[in-house]
Amino acid sequence: MNATQPGRIMLMLLVVPGAGFIFLFLSAAIAMTFLQSIGLYSLVGESRLTADYWFSLLDKGFFDSFLFSLKVGVGSAFGTLLFAYPLALFLRRKRFGSRTIGSIIKIPLFVPALVAAFLILNVLAFNGILNSALMGLGLIDRPLRMLNDTFGWNVLVIQVWKNLPFQLLIIASVLETIQTDIEDAARNLGASPMRVIFHIILPMSAPGILIAVVLVFILTFGDYAITRVAGPVYPSSLSVLMYTDAFTLQQWGIAACIGMVIIVASLGFVAIYARAARVIEEMGR
Repeated sequence: MNATQPGRIMLMLLVVPGAGFIFLFLSAAIAMTFLQSIGLYSLVGESRLTADYWFSLLDKGFFDSFLFSLKVGVGSAFGTLLFAYPLALFLRRKRFGSRTIGSIIKIPLFVPALVAAFLILNVLAFNGILNSALMGLGLIDRPLRMLNDTFGWNVLVIQVWKNLPFQLLIIASVLETIQTDIEDAARNLGASPMRVIFHIILPMSAPGILIAVVLVFILTFGDYAITRVAGPVYPSSLSVLMYTDAFTLQQWGIAACIGMVIIVASLGFVAIYARAARVIEEMGR
């Protein structure tokens, strides 16, 4: 025990600068946001304890924005998974063209979210590339309106395209840790390829899937750039509503409440999905 004590101290000294920097600024930002939401810290006006900012969220506009952001977050996280997991399985085996396909899929990683939104806008716009192509082929007589729909399909398409390589890298790195000997043994015992995937590979890759889905949900639930450019006029996302309250209406207390809702909702999704993944993993044993 005494021999390992210096090693533990050295390990802590290596971790503290990075982890301490993140913890310090994150905890300070969350604390100031919470104090601002109850009126004890104000950028404009006097500071006083109040719950009026929270009560102001009890209206239809806020609930519609919350449901829209939740729909975009959940839809993007699991919609991306539908594409990322089969691609990760395909790229796991060295096949002809797999390296080229993997390189092409990673392109969205180098495109900022705002630029990605504008790229898709040029394709789906009223006079964009897709409408021009459809009209040129004679399939439609006039352009279709595909942007700013109330459901948010265009936002989901952009989010899935943007986050696909991010989720793919996480899942692919987990799949690489699974020994192929287990699969070969199962195949020798008569298991079909689908049974190998659902009973061996999928349960063993569940931790990676959990991390990938949670991270994409957090990124898309609080996203501003894509929903601001390609999202509907109403309802707006929580991040757009937060920006409007803070910088347009100068209602920083209400904006702080919305920020706390985004943080709590993200943590709640992490807790619920982690519990569900644990139950599924126990059922598969």
